[in-house]
Amino acid sequence: MKWYITKRLLMLIPVLLGASIIAFSLIHLAPGDPARTIAGEHASVQTIEKIRVKYGLDKPLITQYWIWLKQALQGDFGRSIVSNEYVSKEIWSRFPNTVELTLFAMFIAIIVGVLAGIISASHQYSLWDYSFMGIALFGVSMPVFWLGIMLMMIFGVYLRWLPISGTRSSMLEVLRQDFIRTERAKGLSERLVIYKHAVRNALIPVVTVIGLNFGLLLAGAILTETVFSWPGVGRYVVNAVQMRDYPAVQGCVLFFSVIFVIVNLITDIIYVYIDPRIKYQ
Repeated sequence: MKWYITKRLLMLIPVLLGASIIAFSLIHLAPGDPARTIAGEHASVQTIEKIRVKYGLDKPLITQYWIWLKQALQGDFGRSIVSNEYVSKEIWSRFPNTVELTLFAMFIAIIVGVLAGIISASHQYSLWDYSFMGIALFGVSMPVFWLGIMLMMIFGVYLRWLPISGTRSSMLEVLRQDFIRTERAKGLSERLVIYKHAVRNALIPVVTVIGLNFGLLLAGAILTETVFSWPGVGRYVVNAVQMRDYPAVQGCVLFFSVIFVIVNLITDIIYVYIDPRIKYQ
């Protein structure tokens, strides 16, 4: 297990390095001059040059990236151009609000979605099956903000990501396996066959869906926080982009990348506990 986790951690290094390059390039390679934007339209050339020197924008891009990366590895994303506060402080002060929104969505998705998927698969072509699939289809089809307004932020974004169809298809596949027929032939009750034997084997692809949907939930949180003025990191990113606050944008993009990578690592570890064969492959 230790070697498996170590391998996964080593594989994350190039991923995070690529994410840092993208985060850095988002602002520096975008059209326009950040120094001129910070200084304002009517600023003099001397003022713009002073700002360029102050924020290190006069250095080559490679040098700027290296300085920023070293600081980022220490948890320092620099100071916000707008508020002059440390970006890391701004992010951490808002992160609990984003976590609250995301975890509540995940809770709804996992509890309601997985249970609905199991019931739907074990009662295929029944009224329950068609009802759950219809609700899931409705949730996927509707815009996030529309659901949020209609359902008063209780199921605003959450129905969109209920993994009913993923759980259902996975359960149907497992229920057709030979070992399920064997368990039924032994005389085990249907409840025991489904909840003890079938569910565990069907969870592997479902865990994949949940791990990937976490990224969608973060992206959805950005939209939801903006529409409902929720004081989270997503709203902070949108404001930073509008103000061209490049240290804040870079820091938030890298921060979200790290969170997403950590969630995927946790997903990989859960795989091993669900199916120990994975660590030997």
